[in-house]
Amino acid sequence: MTKPTTTLISGGTVVLGQTVSRQDLLIQGERIAALGDLSGCKADVKVDAEGLLVLPGAIDPHVHFNDVFMNTISVHDYYTGTLAAAYGGVTSIIDFSNQGPGESLMDTLRHKREEEDGQALVDWGVHPVITQPTPETLAEIRLMVEAGAPSLKCYMTYRDEGLMVELEDLRRISERLRDAGGMLLMHAEDNQILEEKIPALIRSGFTAPIYHARSRPLESENKAIRDCIQVARETGVRLFIVHMASADGAELVGAARAEGLDVIAETCTHYLLFTDQMMERKDGIKWICSPPLRDQPNQDRLWAALRDGRISMVTSDDAAYLWEAKLYGADRFDKVPNGIPGIEPRLNLLYSEGVAKGRLSLPRFVEVISSTPALLFGLAPQKGSLAPGADADIVLFDPHTKWTMNQNTLHMATDYSAYEDIEITGKIKSVYSRGELIIEGERCLAEKGRGRYLHRQLDLSMRASI
Repeated sequence: MTKPTTTLISGGTVVLGQTVSRQDLLIQGERIAALGDLSGCKADVKVDAEGLLVLPGAIDPHVHFNDVFMNTISVHDYYTGTLAAAYGGVTSIIDFSNQGPGESLMDTLRHKREEEDGQALVDWGVHPVITQPTPETLAEIRLMVEAGAPSLKCYMTYRDEGLMVELEDLRRISERLRDAGGMLLMHAEDNQILEEKIPALIRSGFTAPIYHARSRPLESENKAIRDCIQVARETGVRLFIVHMASADGAELVGAARAEGLDVIAETCTHYLLFTDQMMERKDGIKWICSPPLRDQPNQDRLWAALRDGRISMVTSDDAAYLWEAKLYGADRFDKVPNGIPGIEPRLNLLYSEGVAKGRLSLPRFVEVISSTPALLFGLAPQKGSLAPGADADIVLFDPHTKWTMNQNTLHMATDYSAYEDIEITGKIKSVYSRGELIIEGERCLAEKGRGRYLHRQLDLSMRASI
């Protein structure tokens, strides 16, 4: 079947920058061709978007596909993961790729190309993860930036899993990234505090899920955030703090920006939806993630920091493990593979809990799920906007439909859901990726392998004010 070359989406409410207005939108080939009153325009396909929001496709720059961790592997691969992404209105993802023992940084990108080969339904990129900061690895940082993977991650914990990088090595990595035009992504938890707290609780018999949170107190996160901000202060690298659960951390980020440092932070959907009380439940292992869920006052402050910009975006940190694997820690919290499957629910949840409940404006909602990730991770102006010339990555969203989110109404590959029986306001109706209709209601129309590698280049002239 010949694919249409022009599609006219008419009568919808378009969100473009700070403007929310009723406009028509014309897709020509893979790009957005025009916006405005296009009532006289001819097109191969005409779509009536009356009563719908017309949004740019969401970007999720924090997912873990084929992730080997804590004696298991995530069930989202480049097919099942991007299928769930598409149903969730996500048209671009960036996946993490850990440097394996004895492997080069370039191997991390090669592995992801092999994993994706003919599988991805949406466009994809890679964050290499440095685990062995040898001179050879440091020399490859510039090569990774040139290969379109300029955002490199390091962990400040998980020594036993072979992921941890020491502060002195972080300084050396930061200097190379600064000079190459890259960005440092940090998992910020203080390893010394964790290595003291976790064994002490286990020895004392405190092994239930709630003790996961108590073994990783706020100070473990706050101290690590202070330490990596100091690295940014000393080296001048752009610092991006991933999955920040601490509202104190948002204040530290705000202070760093006021000082003139290029420091950015994200939080994740689950920190805005759940508190540590979930881990008091019998099935509390569902909500074990790191950093852990915090209390209600902390969550309220996270929403405030998201509104005012100290937190720049919301990602899923999708880490989808089977229930059988989560049960490794049924009797000991430290044996549970850390992570929550969340790539599909993010857009719907942030609209329902954010926009519909008055916590976020529509333009701010679009910023945190799409336009800001595009700007920060080197995808703009191709992605993250409905401006003419951008890729026609588009979500048609019904803001009024009410439905219940649970395992049966989601399309993720896990056999359980942490987002169970949540009442949702608003629902995705259709998703376009580069002008192609890939989701229509409950039907996925995308072909395996249509996703493209996202070769990214950062614009470091934009400081951390966004």
